[in-house]
Amino acid sequence: MAVPYTKYVEVKDNYCLAYFGNEQDLIKTMLEARNVIEKELKGLKVFIACNDRMKHIVHGKRNIILESSLNNFSGKMACFRNLEKKEDLKSLLDESKITFDV
Repeated sequence: MAVPYTKYVEVKDNYCLAYFGNEQDLIKTMLEARNVIEKELKGLKVFIACNDRMKHIVHGKRNIILESSLNNFSGKMACFRNLEKKEDLKSLLDESKITFDV
């Protein structure tokens, strides 16, 4: 199914990295990696989705989506990448040819 151009223009730069587990270190690494990704891929806006229990880690950070409000972002992301472990983040960075120590 084709995406209407006006919708594509709205979402084309929105990319979501999601992790709904309980590993706090992975969330912190994702926050750090986001800055590197956005620097390397100019214009891209990286959102981070996580479970509500991680709220204390992401509080005050930009472009955060808590699991309880995930439905509000339906159709607003060009890509949604679900991560389950650090190796998934490393694979994403390798695919994108971005150097970052995970």
